[in-house]
Amino acid sequence: MSAGQPAVQASYMQNVLQALERLGPDGQAVRDADPELVREIERAPRMWWMPIAWNLRLVEAANRALGRTRALALLASCIHAQLDTPLWRNFAQGAVRLFGLDPGALVRWLPRAFAIVFRGCGVWRAARSGDGQAVLEVSDLPPELAAHALWVESMGAGGRALLRLCNVRGEVRLAAHDAAAGSARFELRWEPTAHESAAH
Repeated sequence: MSAGQPAVQASYMQNVLQALERLGPDGQAVRDADPELVREIERAPRMWWMPIAWNLRLVEAANRALGRTRALALLASCIHAQLDTPLWRNFAQGAVRLFGLDPGALVRWLPRAFAIVFRGCGVWRAARSGDGQAVLEVSDLPPELAAHALWVESMGAGGRALLRLCNVRGEVRLAAHDAAAGSARFELRWEPTAHESAAH
């Protein structure tokens, strides 16, 4: 496929399918919702860039099988499970060594993580916005992604996986989404640790 077209890394999608297998009936329900997609992903070379439409189909399959809330939670679990795979392990460990398990510092890792998995899918930025708060923003989303509200919301799963990695309780909220402008903003909030409060 053309290098300029929005795409998703095949190894990431294959890792998601493997995580779904380990997540019990809910994970199997997502796989069963689009068996043709599962076969296509499993057959693909691991280093291939897949059309982003395949990622959209996976998000839609999760929504059909589980409903919006459970689907988004399951996708966050899939992303967290990937932190122990070859694609992510060294990168995640390096980020933790650099930033520590402070979500406000580690959130700067998210745009780099997205760049490993997605190509041509917008420009991502992230920063701490206060004690126990951070903002994740995207601009220049391709029209087919900007118009897909469920896919945009599903990208917040990366923030949920980050909070889980840092062992903090919190939430990720889609605070703004402008399909025409190709932009969105997520707000991350968590219970700040004593160390974080003292440092800021």
